[in-house]
Amino acid sequence: MGTPYIHIINATAAEKRILNMRSSVFAHMLKTRGWKYRSFLFYLRIFKYIAFAPHRGKFLELYYTLMRYLDDVVDGDVPLAANYANETEYIIEKIRFAENPAAPKDDVEALMKYCLELGQKFGADFSSETKDILESLLFDAQRRRCRKVFDEEELKHHFHVLDIRGTIRATLKIFKDDPDKYLSLEPLGMACRYQYDIEDIETDLAAGFINIPREACEQWGITPASLEHASSPEVQRWLRHHAEEGLALLEEHHRRMKQVRFSLLQRATFKLVYEMPARKTFQQTLVNIKPHPVL
Repeated sequence: MGTPYIHIINATAAEKRILNMRSSVFAHMLKTRGWKYRSFLFYLRIFKYIAFAPHRGKFLELYYTLMRYLDDVVDGDVPLAANYANETEYIIEKIRFAENPAAPKDDVEALMKYCLELGQKFGADFSSETKDILESLLFDAQRRRCRKVFDEEELKHHFHVLDIRGTIRATLKIFKDDPDKYLSLEPLGMACRYQYDIEDIETDLAAGFINIPREACEQWGITPASLEHASSPEVQRWLRHHAEEGLALLEEHHRRMKQVRFSLLQRATFKLVYEMPARKTFQQTLVNIKPHPVL
């Protein structure tokens, strides 16, 4: 993806390419899944300008761009660079670079280095969160196309590392809050994961990602044949149950919010950016999928 980057912070041309990459990623999101991301990107831009010091706002937008692009590569939504054999090899290389971000050789590594250095400008180290998110993406890269069904515990660990420990800790650092409060937001993080499970069920199954745990397959009678189509009755029953679980997680989130101190801005962010879209997905799922008797 272009020529090597050596000095990123003072290179105006390189910064322009990073901003072009951001615009390209956002345009791709709106073109392919505008129904899913339009509100999120709107709030992302709003909070960038009204809530944070310049460095924090810029970091928020660019770090999201970085991780969104890497996730799209793993999911097959954007082409893999020709010099990589597969997505696993690609993510492993990015993990190695994150451990020693010295001399970027493509736009993605340049953006990663830029974000990490930007974080240092406001006194935050995002290396552990970056490692968590990248290792979770590696899990996805390794299981893509294999159609393997995993135990609930293994999937929960993977989603915890990505959606809670990695993503939420990073968000709390941007808010200048204690990142160790991330566990207080665990129900919200899991609810968002359930939201993605429901919204992406068709594309996930087509790509070979099975996010339905083995225990749930046994409970709802989901067979390999059922997993060929998201519209199968067995998968539909699980989706409805997953939506009910998601709503219960949001109620637990509300209970925990009464016990933990967060700023009004943080609470507004949690509600507008995360809770409301998840709740809408769960409620719409319950409307669209009527209860079916378990056979």
